[in-house]
Amino acid sequence: MADFSDQIFGFQDTLFDNFNGRLEYSGNSYGSLWPGNGKPGLWLNSISRMGAIYSLLEREEEIFMEERKRVGTGGNQVPMDGLDEELELVIPPVFDNCTRVLGAEEQIEARDLYWEAVCEGSKQGLDWAEELLERSIEKNPFVGEPYVVLGQIYLTNGRFEEAERAAEKWLRHLLEWGSPWDKRMSWEGWVAWCRVLLMKAKEKSWPNTSWGILNLGLVK
Repeated sequence: MADFSDQIFGFQDTLFDNFNGRLEYSGNSYGSLWPGNGKPGLWLNSISRMGAIYSLLEREEEIFMEERKRVGTGGNQVPMDGLDEELELVIPPVFDNCTRVLGAEEQIEARDLYWEAVCEGSKQGLDWAEELLERSIEKNPFVGEPYVVLGQIYLTNGRFEEAERAAEKWLRHLLEWGSPWDKRMSWEGWVAWCRVLLMKAKEKSWPNTSWGILNLGLVK
């Protein structure tokens, strides 16, 4: 799961013809040109299914351990075949602790709505972009970047209370993944920008000039 999150973006979708979003590695478009269009990759459906299977394994281990305690008496420990007691299974926090599976179609629709909003929002207007981002989040609430971009719209429109309430959710998603979904920016860049948004939401201020936006990169 971590490898897919860290490495895959739109180039691999083109390389393996991942048009259905299930990442089955069924294609062979070896002539695909690096780095492609830079879109977020369609890997979330695949690893959400991995996570669901992994959570079942973790539950099975819990059952084994409870059975071991039940069978053992007087402090005696009964070995359970096939159980590695030195291995601790830890459930990743993503996908609501691996309890949810993101549909392949919803993944594609959410990605395309996000992409259209961030690429065309400056031309079409912030209200239009906000609607697309909200629809994207409704279909895929498991990644942080759409929340972050939506938060910037809130701040630009002076909706500081909404921005502050949502800020922790944006940051929590980014920190849970530890790598970016939208890999045009580094994970550290996304986290830093999210923290700037949170700081400005608490201050109830946002620049209204281009130089003011540029100077948000300055460290206090």
